[in-house]
Parts: sequence; structure tokens; C-alpha cells
Amino acid sequence: MTGTEIYKRTPAYEHAAREIRLHAPQWKLLLAYDGQRTLAEVALSAEVSFAEALPLTRKFLEQGWIEEQPLTLEQYLKRTGLRDVSATGAAVPPATVMHEPEKAAAAPKPLAAPSAPPPLPASPVTEKAVEPAAPEKSPVAKPSSRAMKLSAVVDFITSLVGNISIGQLLVYRVFLRVPPELLLAEDIASVHLVGDTSLIQGEKLQKAIADAVNAVAKRTLPDSVFA
Repeated sequence: MTGTEIYKRTPAYEHAAREIRLHAPQWKLLLAYDGQRTLAEVALSAEVSFAEALPLTRKFLEQGWIEEQPLTLEQYLKRTGLRDVSATGAAVPPATVMHEPEKAAAAPKPLAAPSAPPPLPASPVTEKAVEPAAPEKSPVAKPSSRAMKLSAVVDFITSLVGNISIGQLLVYRVFLRVPPELLLAEDIASVHLVGDTSLIQGEKLQKAIADAVNAVAKRTLPDSVFA
């Protein structure tokens, strides 16, 4: 099992449901198999670690209470974000691109200079010139006293599960919760799953990433993610 499998409860479960005896956490996992979410997503929603979910899933399969939900190629590619790059159907995982850099807008064509208006007669009263208001400065993110290593954050999230593919899926789900404007403010257009050299200085972005890890993976970032 890789964690990408999708399971659903069977008619055999429906017939035997009244006689089944399980502990509450096991019931929570069993009832989470809906034929829509992957095993990794089901484990997260049931608040069960992936390592604990594996033997329980095998037990439910042996009892005939759940069965794997088959997917078409189109459904698989859509769920995983992969793309079909050859006639044989080989799929290559893309980088975890969060936000593409914006394309530069085409320069507008110069307009013809308008003809100069006729001079106005001199006014006998000289009015006080009004000075233009100074432009407002864009708010600058307050720098943190410690820089956060993006590669260390990715490695920590990936290590929370026993499978690299599922760990990468968890990384994707975490960074979907991070506001894109905070990432782009520090020139982070994408998050690389391996060897990312980005250092996060902004206090707001550091907090947003920590909050996302806590919300999705139910974990607190360790001090080792800081430079």
C-alpha cells in the first residue's frame, strides 16, 4: 500500500455492521472510507497516523468490509496532478508549483501628443500652489530574527509519513493553505520537493507556514527548520 489507494465500504459491511465490535478510533477510520479520498487522506481525516492505518486497512480488507475503488487513467491523473507525456501513458510528476510568476504586460502604444491649448489670460490674483500628496509606501513585512529554511520544512513534512509519495502530497496540501501573496512577496513562485535553497525571512510568512503545518499535519515545526 502506498497511500494513494481509494477504498469504499462493501455490501458485506452493511449486512454485518450491527455485529461488528471495534474501538472508537477504528470505527472512525472504517467510516471514513468513502470511495472518494485516498488512504492517506482518510488517515488524516480520522486523525490516525499512516503507520497505524496500514494494518487496520489490511484487517478491514480481510474481513471484506472494504474494497478498493478502481480509477480510470483520467481520474488518476486528475487526482494526482500528473500529466500523460507519452503514448504509453507514462506520467511524470511536476514540481509543486504554487504560483507562476506574472507575465509582463505589453507596453501600450504611445498616444499622439495633444495640441497645446491657447494661453490663458494672466489672473490678477495669484493662488497658492497646492503641493501633491506624497505617495503611500507599500507595507514591508517585518523580518524575523531567524531565517526559516524552506528545504528543512519540506523534509520535516515528508518525514511525518512512511512513504515519500504521500509525504510530497502532504507538502502540497500544506502549502495550499499558505496565502499566495506572502509567498510571492519573498519571490517564492514554486516549492521544490528536493534541494530548495529558499530562506524565509518574513515573520508573517513563517507564521503562515507553521499554522498550515499545524492545521494539516497536526504537528509543530521544530527549531531545526531555522537557519
